[in-house]
Amino acid sequence: MIAVFSNLFASDSHWEAVILRKILFSITQKKELTVYSGDEHLRMVLHQIEGIRVSEECLKNVDFVLSKDGRDDVCAKPEILFDYERYLKTKNAIGVFFWQKGRPTIRFSKKRLDDFHLKVRGELTKFVSSI
Repeated sequence: MIAVFSNLFASDSHWEAVILRKILFSITQKKELTVYSGDEHLRMVLHQIEGIRVSEECLKNVDFVLSKDGRDDVCAKPEILFDYERYLKTKNAIGVFFWQKGRPTIRFSKKRLDDFHLKVRGELTKFVSSI
């Protein structure tokens, strides 16, 4: 029974990694990114993504911050959050990714992207809103 749950969670992490890769690399032209997260699970997922270097601290060279709760705003970097309510309230939150009814939901803020001189490219442009 434990092996079944273990595989299920591994599968979830795999899909999170696929979606996060798509999100992060649709925002930038860089081939390699440095990402900070204070969340252990997110760091584990980020380690699965080719082209992502995980930083232990939010330093000057960090490209993005990933935060489950919007409280990793220790530096003035663009953030991807995983809680929609926090996304609406967090000034550095350029995007949000969360599961709704078993489906991934993605949103980007045009205004906040503009504040960081970023632009979503490719098929994810349809998820940019005026917030």
